[in-house]
Amino acid sequence: MGLQKIMSLVVCVLILCSAAMATAGIVDLTNSIATMDEVGSYSVTLFNLPNAGGSAFSEAQIYMDGTVIDATISLVVLDGYGIPIPGYPAEDMWLESVDDGMVPCTAGSSPDFPTNEFGETSWVNPLNAGGCSEDFTQVVISGLSLNQGPLAMHFNSADMNGDGAVNLADVGTFSGLFYGEYSFCADFSNDGVLNLTDVGRLAQGSGATCP
Repeated sequence: MGLQKIMSLVVCVLILCSAAMATAGIVDLTNSIATMDEVGSYSVTLFNLPNAGGSAFSEAQIYMDGTVIDATISLVVLDGYGIPIPGYPAEDMWLESVDDGMVPCTAGSSPDFPTNEFGETSWVNPLNAGGCSEDFTQVVISGLSLNQGPLAMHFNSADMNGDGAVNLADVGTFSGLFYGEYSFCADFSNDGVLNLTDVGRLAQGSGATCP
């Protein structure tokens, strides 16, 4: 084999190695996956408060039904070779409503901990968030959504306008909706009707603010 062919082979190997190194340890949005294992085919709703005084993911409710269900979100972060990425910062992962209706406080929709040695993290604890979204939920890593598509999770909150505080403005909004036609955003108990249970949840959240 001539020197020129040997050099060409070396260059090809270096290029291939560089390409491999470029994807190793880098989050792959197709390989990485988020699941709500206990939810099955249901859509679910989570009641949030800015001070994390709302519902834990294990206390979510079936959409328009009110039955409590465990909607814990599990995320496995993998690189382009399917290798787990440990220690990925929690603040670089978060949840977003497709319509941006759920409004988190700073880092308020991040998972409970950085990825472990298996590249795993989860959302169990209540979010620091307000706002209302009847749309689905995206799992986002460093500003990019997973390629798998959104999860069937909706959000509402006593912080109805998503300004980071439950105050008289929210009470006024709730009152206007409570005596009108049905509104998902005011159905904090997620049972398909507006009643005293929803009033109680509004009272529960009164004064809650982002940290």
